[in-house]
Amino acid sequence: MRVAEIQVVRVDEQCQLQGWVESDRNAHDGNRFAPFWLWYRFPLWCEPFLTPENGMPFLAALLAPAMLTGERLAIAGSISPRLARRLDDIQAIYASFEPRWQRVDVQTAAPATSPPPAANPAQGVFLSLGVDSFYSLLKNLETHPADDESVSHLLTVHGFDMAYDAWDERFPAKFLENCERVARETGKTLIPVTTNVRWITRPISGWEMSHGGALASVALALDAFLSQIRIAASTTYDKLYPWGSHPVLDPLWSTERLEVIHDGCEIGRVDKMRFVARSQLVLETLKVCPAYNCGGCIKCLPAIIDLMQAGLLDRCTTLPHELDVARAQVVFRAYQGRLSTENYARRLANMAEGDGPPGLRDTL
Repeated sequence: MRVAEIQVVRVDEQCQLQGWVESDRNAHDGNRFAPFWLWYRFPLWCEPFLTPENGMPFLAALLAPAMLTGERLAIAGSISPRLARRLDDIQAIYASFEPRWQRVDVQTAAPATSPPPAANPAQGVFLSLGVDSFYSLLKNLETHPADDESVSHLLTVHGFDMAYDAWDERFPAKFLENCERVARETGKTLIPVTTNVRWITRPISGWEMSHGGALASVALALDAFLSQIRIAASTTYDKLYPWGSHPVLDPLWSTERLEVIHDGCEIGRVDKMRFVARSQLVLETLKVCPAYNCGGCIKCLPAIIDLMQAGLLDRCTTLPHELDVARAQVVFRAYQGRLSTENYARRLANMAEGDGPPGLRDTL
């Protein structure tokens, strides 16, 4: 797997970091994939911080696909010495998570001149408008209101959370509008990013294991600008499982200039919801599923239950104010064995303390 022709170009009044990706396999190999452009699109003001010499975004995005296909990864760009020293550990973790994956050789260009670091390096958090990312943001606002740990920028990515097979490169208007509102009302600067990394690597990689590297790749593109980036955790320390974003994996993507933090493993989803739902801003912008809250999927239904049990569902403007118990029964049974038992035990315990819709207990 080779990444060549790394460029920074302008597209639709944005700046785009892109690289041409080709398979090393011969034309008759069934595992050979068609070549493609892998790209990341940033606001135009980010252009001074992007460089074609930076191979790190492509390393983070493509290491998992390379290991899955068993191809060496050759990148026509340089990587941080610190990150280079961690590649063995990253591959060891990936291989322990997915035994089918093979360790591969990684080749990069010699270190080249990179943009000077920003005069005032930024601290960021990935914001999806979901419970986990809102928890990381609001926790930071509460614990670091104005110090050297304060988040200054919110990175919102379009292209990771796809609801449909036909992906539209245009940033969803409602999603962008609410991200802008959150940034404005919390005093942060929004960095809306669009990338085709998930869409284009679907045929050669599973998203469950590759999404952490994809997140890191967005931040690594801005290595000259960011000094810290927080990736929101999706589970607690005592319930960890193999997953592409993980507290032992995410920090290994750090460089000499950028610290990558896996944030929020200290409490579970039920308690996170109670924490973030104290904010009316959250209740008016919360997004828990790709369709911006269809109200009947495996992401929406637990959120509705958590808000209902917290007595706050009627104040949430982005989710239905009633629970479809019959729908919940069908959905939860379909996902039986793949749900967080800790979260559902908490929901049952909460239900024992108060009333709930008839039949709901039987669905959990």
